[in-house]
Amino acid sequence: MRARPITRLISVLITLILLIPVILLFWLTFSSYNPSPKETLKINSREGTKGFVKKNIHILSWNLGYAGLGKEMDFFYEGGNRVRPEREEFDDYFSGIKTTLVKMKDSVDFYFLQEVDKYSKRSYYTDEISGIAGVLNNYCYSFAKNYDCKFVPLPLNDPMGRVVSGIAVFSRYVPHQATRMDFGTSFGWPRQLFFLRRCFMVMRYPLDDGKELVLVNIHNSTYDKNGKLRQQEQRILRNFLLSEYKKGNYVIAGGDWNANPKGFDPRTFHNGDKGMRIDPPLPEDFMSGWGFAFDPSGPTNREVNAVYSSRKTRTTVIDFFIVSPNVHIVSSETLRYGFTFSDHQPVLLHAELK
Repeated sequence: MRARPITRLISVLITLILLIPVILLFWLTFSSYNPSPKETLKINSREGTKGFVKKNIHILSWNLGYAGLGKEMDFFYEGGNRVRPEREEFDDYFSGIKTTLVKMKDSVDFYFLQEVDKYSKRSYYTDEISGIAGVLNNYCYSFAKNYDCKFVPLPLNDPMGRVVSGIAVFSRYVPHQATRMDFGTSFGWPRQLFFLRRCFMVMRYPLDDGKELVLVNIHNSTYDKNGKLRQQEQRILRNFLLSEYKKGNYVIAGGDWNANPKGFDPRTFHNGDKGMRIDPPLPEDFMSGWGFAFDPSGPTNREVNAVYSSRKTRTTVIDFFIVSPNVHIVSSETLRYGFTFSDHQPVLLHAELK
């Protein structure tokens, strides 16, 4: 007789355990982040910023890896073991990122940043946007959210938890408009609940001739084995960029494409790193007649299946710029910091408006 209550208790506990994943999926489904196709972003103006008047500009693009993927890190999504760095490591990475950005502020007009956390367990709930704004105190800025998950349950033994992150542009000049453009691409349910809602940012700067300088900050899909999401995003970007150029505007798009630029050859690396290609490649006719700006001598991104080891870790170029035919590429340089602070290295574009 005594065995029955124990049996019932065990049955109830098993039922509850089995229901937990179902309840989690329902909760995340009904509370998931569903952005609008087009959203006007807040422009945080700062003292010292002004209207755009230059024809000669410098843009730095850097995927910060949320200050959590420095050279000592591997990552469980890509075959590693770790979920986030130790607090001391994170503080070192974020401090190094801010120091690097400040060093460039006298020459850089625009910063394109990707994977910047606002409130995430993986970055110890640090508001990285505010931290960067604090050191780039004469730049205005806008932020576009592309990741907002209330709870990432993987890995089961140490869940990644809450994530709020996105892309940002810090500008020496005040744009007259900043816009978040949703790609509308995502994985199937339920996987889409735990991944990014990809977008691109559009910053518009009026010019004296009535045209606009249109700057586009992007971060395209990854963990996309067959490349279908990236190809959809590339088509959307292509149509948008061409439409802006047809208006007579000057167009520069840059960021983390998660694809190699046209003309990339991993054998040209001068630092001895092992180069690799990313499949599928960009279509041969992608942005024909436009300029591709990248530094062929060194990588911008590394694999994070293990800690970084020079000449052993596989690396590639996926961070670059594309410019319209009315923009002249003066130079493009990868700034080599040995992946100390992020799994990406910053790239610097010097361009002139024709």
